Amino acid sequence: MAKWTPMNKNTSPQSRSSARPRAHVRGRGDSAEHSERGHRRDRRDPAQRIKGVESDKARARRAQAPTTLRGRIRRMLIVVGVPNLVVVLGILVVAIAALLLTSSPSAWLPTIVGEAWMVFNLAPIRAGGIDVGFIPVLPALLLAWLVGRRVRAAVKDKASINDLIVLSVCVLLVPLALTVIAWLMLWDAGKVYDVSPPELYRVLPRMLLLHAVALIGGMGPRLWKALAKRSGVPRVFVDAAQIGLSYLGYLFAAGFILAVVLWGVGWTRQSEMLAEYPVLNALGTAGLFLLSVLYLPNAAVAAGAVLSGSELHIGEGTSVSLFSGHVVPLPPLPLAAAVPPSISSWAAVLLIVPAVAAVVAFYRRRALVSFQVALVATVTGAVAALVAVYGVSGTLGVYGYTGPEIWTAVGLSCLWCLVVGCAFATAQAVTAWRARRAAAPEAAPEAPTETEEAVHTPVNAANAVPVSALLDDAPDTAVAAESTTETETKPEDDVDEDSEPEAEAEPEAEPEVGSDADAEVIDAEVVESDETEGDDEQPVEEAIEETEPEEEDVSEEEDEAPSKE
Repeated sequence: MAKWTPMNKNTSPQSRSSARPRAHVRGRGDSAEHSERGHRRDRRDPAQRIKGVESDKARARRAQAPTTLRGRIRRMLIVVGVPNLVVVLGILVVAIAALLLTSSPSAWLPTIVGEAWMVFNLAPIRAGGIDVGFIPVLPALLLAWLVGRRVRAAVKDKASINDLIVLSVCVLLVPLALTVIAWLMLWDAGKVYDVSPPELYRVLPRMLLLHAVALIGGMGPRLWKALAKRSGVPRVFVDAAQIGLSYLGYLFAAGFILAVVLWGVGWTRQSEMLAEYPVLNALGTAGLFLLSVLYLPNAAVAAGAVLSGSELHIGEGTSVSLFSGHVVPLPPLPLAAAVPPSISSWAAVLLIVPAVAAVVAFYRRRALVSFQVALVATVTGAVAALVAVYGVSGTLGVYGYTGPEIWTAVGLSCLWCLVVGCAFATAQAVTAWRARRAAAPEAAPEAPTETEEAVHTPVNAANAVPVSALLDDAPDTAVAAESTTETETKPEDDVDEDSEPEAEAEPEAEPEVGSDADAEVIDAEVVESDETEGDDEQPVEEAIEETEPEEEDVSEEEDEAPSKE
């Protein structure tokens, strides 16, 4: 008898799965029909469906936002604390690595961390009895960029007035606390090492100013326009402020290019400066060039001030401008080779650079330019130039004050902005006047015809007298006409007396109907404009709305007025 062996699962006909129809394999059949039915059920157009999804996301963001003071403080402390802690941790890592590479004592760590934090906040440092207030700006710009980016992420979706207040306080208090801690670390280290903390009245203004600039830049123009609308300030002033900042940006960019070109041209002077060091290895040379790179923003602002017509001072003996130059032995730094030993007579031609920068800034927004816009742009540029020159200037050891001359740099740079802005405003006014003057002759011929039609009145046929009656017997017909007119006018007078109330009532009723119609038209236009704005810019609906009975939300997405360019 043959031995029974079980069949393999793969060969058993009962274990094989039945072949599925092609409709199920390719996504057809019942599932496809259900999906098509579901798709047919939603008869909204794609824009409406996307709008619904976006509104759901906006509601989710609103639900996640804290509504209590404690929740706001906790959220904003995290927003502001992250970039500052990142900088502190970066300083610690670099300081520990430097101590290990140079085999220096670890007791120097608090001193290095405190001095580095002062540098990141543009605060002056003091060591060995020498004050250095001419601080490289690039580390401070890095910190400001980190803070501004976090601020931008916190307010780009939704921000109320209370959120902005708490955020502003946290942006200023968190670095203030860290700066006080760093100052105490330097004060404690001064008992052992030859270092001393700088005066607080010199430290705090620079630090607070840096973080205030980061806050203002991080909020963005859209949020500033929303705040301007809420406070009743014309939003075009925000565009004017952008024009002033753009002008300074172009000017400082031109100054950066000029500084880099002069630095490359003065390569021979750089080698002479490096030869002044008695012993300088490759690591020391790399450190000097790295320090020069950190000072490049200072050089860009100083060169921009010189291009506007001001002077650059390096101590009391060195002054450089487009018209003259007097140079004494400079610090042995490679970037110092960018200072030319003499000034050529053709250098005054570079005064055209700030004019070109102002023209480009105003031309990009020429449709918005007016005399008020030019004035606001000039004031904004003046404040920004003052802050920039104040940040890049300071005392450089025994040399003394180093940096652009503050008042001439601010005044001359703003003068270029004001002159070019007034020229654009005048051109806009003349163009508008010519357009009105060209439109006036076209409307003039139409006016007499309208007046003629208005003066012409039809003659009443009932009062007309036949010509034959006038020719035959004028006296008799005149008497008869008078008697006839008297008899005809009496009933008309009676009718007029009876109809006077109605005639008086009709003029009163007509304005009421017109006013109601006008009111309905105005209301309809307002509602239509609101609906149009809501359809065009969905974030506007999320910008200002009441999350609490007494609080309004102001977002940077509110009423984004497209700039006419």
